Amino acid sequence: MSAVRWGILTTARIAQDRFLPAMRKARNASVFGISSPNGRAAEVAERFGIPESFTSHEDLLADPNVEAVYLPFPNGLHAEWIVAAAEAGKDILCEKPLVGTAEDYARVVEACERNSVSLMEAFMYRFHPQHQKVREFVDAGRIGRIVSMHARFHFVMDRSPGEVRLQTGLEGGAVNDVGCYAIDIMNMVMGRAPISVFAKGTSPSDPVETSVAGILDYDGVIGTFDCGFEGPATHTLQIIGTEGTITLDKAFDPNPDEAARVTVALRDGRSEAFDITEDQFKVEIERFSTWVRSADHEVVHRELTEQNLAVRLAVHESLASGLPRTVTPVHPVEHRLLQEQ
Repeated sequence: MSAVRWGILTTARIAQDRFLPAMRKARNASVFGISSPNGRAAEVAERFGIPESFTSHEDLLADPNVEAVYLPFPNGLHAEWIVAAAEAGKDILCEKPLVGTAEDYARVVEACERNSVSLMEAFMYRFHPQHQKVREFVDAGRIGRIVSMHARFHFVMDRSPGEVRLQTGLEGGAVNDVGCYAIDIMNMVMGRAPISVFAKGTSPSDPVETSVAGILDYDGVIGTFDCGFEGPATHTLQIIGTEGTITLDKAFDPNPDEAARVTVALRDGRSEAFDITEDQFKVEIERFSTWVRSADHEVVHRELTEQNLAVRLAVHESLASGLPRTVTPVHPVEHRLLQEQ
């Protein structure tokens, strides 16, 4: 199978620090071009040995050599460029969170289905093998029945001028930036979205929430999370069961050469620890490239994407109202029909 030829829209930090280095290691993918209207594409292309650079995203999308694109835009620009890429016939890996509203979700799904292209929300952590290990333990009943979970993701933000994660118009804030990981992993463990949420947040001098804590009610299992831009870097998960616990010390973003530890501690005192090293960006690129070459064009991990959006919408409603909120499922086809009436 020939390597999928990728285009990278924007020279965003995550593209340079993580995605492009991982692309060099991918077995079935290569970068054909990178675009940026700010003139930096040529510099980045030279540094990473990328054949072509473009001064406009539209020119990259129009190039027939590009088969798939990676979109690491600010959150509020995702829908616009997903639609543009779909109309150009490109398969799309878009940074998380995919979109911020049910209306935008309906719009991007319609564009991708109409143009027969694949779309995936780039939650790279899903592809780290530590999460397959967790799934095996949970499914085998190693810790008994799940009682509760807690996920945490914090880092200290570099508050440079124009920081997009602090802008409401670009769908910034701690929930959309890092809280979405905590929500996603608990949905993935449970295999469903919670029925309700309750969240509290703080933003002392910013227009968006910068620290958030929340409770997710999975109808018999309680999930809690906290996230933010103001605390030392930490990204952990603990799953508590009737017979033991599973703990991940680097649940979401271990460095490619850094071991992520999965610890299983049982109520009888026995414990095991597993250190697992992998470049999750590389695996993500390889998996999506395989999907690009398949006959099926779809929204990959569609159920998880819809669950994550539904929960984030409810969390934001709870933050605004100060009250618990029911999680309403997001179904793009139904939403489009309602809009057309």
